[in-house]
Amino acid sequence: MNEQQTLSRGRFLRLGAAGTAVGAAALAFPRLAGADVSHGSEQIGEIYELQAAFHRAKTTQDLALMMSLWADDATFTYTGTSPATVYTGSDQIRSFWQGSGSFTHRRFSLVPSYKTTIQVHGNKAFLYFECHDIGNFTFTTGKFEDDPTERTIINDSYLTGTLHRVHGNWLFWNMTAGSSFPLSYDTYYHPIP
Repeated sequence: MNEQQTLSRGRFLRLGAAGTAVGAAALAFPRLAGADVSHGSEQIGEIYELQAAFHRAKTTQDLALMMSLWADDATFTYTGTSPATVYTGSDQIRSFWQGSGSFTHRRFSLVPSYKTTIQVHGNKAFLYFECHDIGNFTFTTGKFEDDPTERTIINDSYLTGTLHRVHGNWLFWNMTAGSSFPLSYDTYYHPIP
């Protein structure tokens, strides 16, 4: 056996104890064990990758990456305006992102993963997640600055809606975004089917 295939008695006992702890936690907290994902784990993993790419695109201000995540015929409803604004197609959605705070000011986009909801239905899926963006905003000047000692939550929002699987890739298709303020560990800011 090579080194990677060897399992020592001590490591076996540690893995067994860890598995027992996870099992006990699942029994004690059944809501955690039944997280809000329907099974079809390969597709769910791909959708988590889509979500991670979304946050990477915002954080690195990579507009090309952001647009690669959207179907050409996508619609995006932004409820942060009154009335809500609907963006249709790649050009309008690109214009929205280009002018958004994520692409005009440096931010770091974070997500509370336990609130993510994924429901896969063939080549369509429902997705809900939240973004909590942290940036270098200085309250004394009221400006975005590159002062590493100043960190502030700049934005709290959600993105939810229907994904389509196109040529083997999950893409945002009919999505809605809005505020996820005030912060809450158990509030969903848009209806979950």
